[in-house]
Amino acid sequence: MLLRSLALVAMIAIATTAQAGQLSRTKLVAAAVESANDNIASGWCGRGIYSILNKSGLGAGLKQGNGQDWEKILADAGWKPVACVSPFKAPLGSVLVYLGDARMGKRNRGTPGGSYGHVEMVALAPNGQRLYVSDCPRALPGGSVFDNFTRRAWMPPGGSILTPLPPVDQQVAVVLEERKRMALAFFDKRQQLTENKTTTSSVQVQ
Repeated sequence: MLLRSLALVAMIAIATTAQAGQLSRTKLVAAAVESANDNIASGWCGRGIYSILNKSGLGAGLKQGNGQDWEKILADAGWKPVACVSPFKAPLGSVLVYLGDARMGKRNRGTPGGSYGHVEMVALAPNGQRLYVSDCPRALPGGSVFDNFTRRAWMPPGGSILTPLPPVDQQVAVVLEERKRMALAFFDKRQQLTENKTTTSSVQVQ
């Protein structure tokens, strides 16, 4: 009976944790859906990311600006940069910034990104595909200025939107160990009460 109870508690705890992870995934999918349906024209990545972050609950302290200005905007709002060699390796939920050509000492390539840089968030499509979203969802990062990536991924205050879960067997082991400790404490207390009752009865008989 005890083992069945422990197993049930473990399953409930894992289900609760998985649900919390699913909520984070849901936010990333919602960001992609918002990007596809917000009616913000292509080339207005700064406006798109501002809308996405606000609707994701991450808009505190943010201001609007061009794509290449978003590192300062994020830093002023308390976001933290993490070294990132490639947009393809950026954590889910992070925001990536690409500079305009002039800031890179290059000739302007004649695109909105070339003039004003680009900004995007790493999100997920409903089918689980990794997407880069701002003015629209893209399968590839960087818009027209992929080569101008700042090599930093910006994380919201408090960490990434999506927190990876520990392996299921590790979750089970932790929960079972805690329930075992609680069960042993319960039986120790029960045994102590029984011994006290026996001692009291013995005294009364004498």
